[in-house]
Amino acid sequence: MDNEPHQPGPAPRVIEVEPLQRITSARSSHTADVSRRMRNYAFSMGIRTLCVIGFILLIPHWTAWLFVPGAVVLPYVAVLLANAGPERTLRSVAPVSPLDVQVQALPPRRDDAA
Repeated sequence: MDNEPHQPGPAPRVIEVEPLQRITSARSSHTADVSRRMRNYAFSMGIRTLCVIGFILLIPHWTAWLFVPGAVVLPYVAVLLANAGPERTLRSVAPVSPLDVQVQALPPRRDDAA
């Protein structure tokens, strides 16, 4: 049996591999986006609260008026940023190159071998 010549069978099938996408190129979830916007809004309102307290504590001094723009403008900016919607930045993540993947021909199917 070892001395029999090898008879060529059907040509092996080759799998074409497309570039893979990394999970980091996906958008963040809606829950994560809302959570991020809520944190940013709370942070802005915290700074606004400090501006109001700073104004009240320093009212007899002229420097108290330096806190007024923060106390007046920050709520408007915070609401605009909180209602801005989902993140629109494009992440520049390149697809994974399949150069390191060894692509081998698959063995013939059982129905092809007969």
